Amino acid sequence: MMLDGRKIIVTGGASGIGRATCVLAAREGADVAIGDIDRDMAEETAALVRAEGREALVVELDTSKAADARRLADETAAAFGTIDGIVCCAMKLKPAKLEELSEADWDMVIDIGLKGYFLCAQAAGRVMLEKGSGSIVFVSSIGGVQAYNGAGAYSIAKAGNVMLGNLFGVEWGGRGVRANTVLPGQVHTPMTDPMFSDPEVAAGRAAVVPMGRVGLPEEIAEACVFLLSDRASYVNAAMLKVDGGQAESKMIHTPGRSWGGSKMDYDAG
Repeated sequence: MMLDGRKIIVTGGASGIGRATCVLAAREGADVAIGDIDRDMAEETAALVRAEGREALVVELDTSKAADARRLADETAAAFGTIDGIVCCAMKLKPAKLEELSEADWDMVIDIGLKGYFLCAQAAGRVMLEKGSGSIVFVSSIGGVQAYNGAGAYSIAKAGNVMLGNLFGVEWGGRGVRANTVLPGQVHTPMTDPMFSDPEVAAGRAAVVPMGRVGLPEEIAEACVFLLSDRASYVNAAMLKVDGGQAESKMIHTPGRSWGGSKMDYDAG
């Protein structure tokens, strides 16, 4: 198994890509700490991890708070003895055109989707640095290299994830801790159901992907688990696109079709 005996943290692990990563990591032999603001959903993920025969820890937190990020690392190390890797996946999305985007919504997306990645990776990474080994994985988006118009601060945060992963990899790679970024394309998760429930929007999202379909959370999880493992031992400060070729197609939705014309919040973890 790729992660046999490893101790892994997944933020945003209560649902979607985060949950799929927790389950696959457990299937590959890891004990998993699930960090999320939604304890009830995180407990459901924990049950799935335990069903794979591995230990699970739930830590309720706001990833944008430094004290919570430190507590996540401390509780994981106390429960499991160490930390071998972290996948940062927690995200909140507020669709909006830039001229209509409020300061509060900008702050929310950047605080959770960029600052939160930094704080959690820094806290867990310090544990990994002490022992001289570990892996950090940031779940970004093709929206970090393609401007997702109408998505508010989302593309800004996701572009920042890429540079953050590069910087951690450059600064810490020589000390045994690798850092990489996964860039999913169109992915159908429970939290994006409000968008995919519109057949026209769903068809439009599939149409921008050369493979002609949207991805599954489990397909993104495969990339995350690979980067956590020793099979990626010489992969550092890299971007891994898992998008069915979307980034190369150069096709981008109009704002309405991209986000279904909705003004609601989306959890994209």
